[in-house]
Amino acid sequence: MDRGLPVTRERWSPDTPILGRLSEEGSEGISASRLRAMVGRFFTLTASLIGDRNPAFAEKLRQVSPHWMRPTHATHALNGGAELTTVRDNLRHASISTTSIYLHVDDARRSQQLSKVFSTRK
Repeated sequence: MDRGLPVTRERWSPDTPILGRLSEEGSEGISASRLRAMVGRFFTLTASLIGDRNPAFAEKLRQVSPHWMRPTHATHALNGGAELTTVRDNLRHASISTTSIYLHVDDARRSQQLSKVFSTRK
């Protein structure tokens, strides 16, 4: 079965809704500007809730955009054991090398393993 992934410029339609509708009314999905506003409002409200306890983090949250969630998703998915090709397809990357920049956990794991090997040698 061909799932049609990854989505290339030739196969992507700008008219395709980003997300499905939120209610039963209307047939259109959420527009990019509406999604951006919703994400922005969520993070602004979250920032106001934690602002007294952690002002620096609250300020970071006020700067968040929907795009900020893509690398976060990719890093967490890969750290959690998702295959690189699965994350590539989910992010709609054309190249696996683009997705591989999110393999931070492999660098850390490799460093820990080599440190362990060489620290036990005499």
